[in-house]
Amino acid sequence: MDYPLNPLGREQAFDLAQKLRRKNLQIIYSSPLLRARQTAEIVARELNISVEVEYNLRECFYGKAEGEALENVRQEFPDVLNNWSNPKCWDIRFPGGESKQEALDRVLGVLHHLAQRKDNPFDVVGVAIHGGTMASLLNYFHYPFAKIPNCAAFCLMFDGEKFAVDGDLF
Repeated sequence: MDYPLNPLGREQAFDLAQKLRRKNLQIIYSSPLLRARQTAEIVARELNISVEVEYNLRECFYGKAEGEALENVRQEFPDVLNNWSNPKCWDIRFPGGESKQEALDRVLGVLHHLAQRKDNPFDVVGVAIHGGTMASLLNYFHYPFAKIPNCAAFCLMFDGEKFAVDGDLF
């Protein structure tokens, strides 16, 4: 679903900008969906950098669960919902939706493309994604987490071949 930020979300984005100020970001690549894009735009404005939208950074498509109240999803698809954050379950999907593996592959593809671009003048980039895709990335990197708060961030380092999480979720 593509909803804009509410007032609390905008406040959280301003707080995130302050947390990222010392990271020396040079650009932010963002999901095209409103929440991530508006968060990226607020942070970018505060840091005086630009935002570039990358279509494949969008949130996982949840099929029949898309836009449903959590309680309805819990009742209709308990096995999928209860295992979505399980780092051992990758082929899981809601009916008619994208699998966790498919969403991960899509987002990792963008990250690898950006990191390996020969014409990329940026050393430190931000990536604005969503909770589901962030959870998949954290699972992939074997990073333990209980819940991902709004505007959470983590650092990924790229050594020329692979990514690794650097530090804690903040």
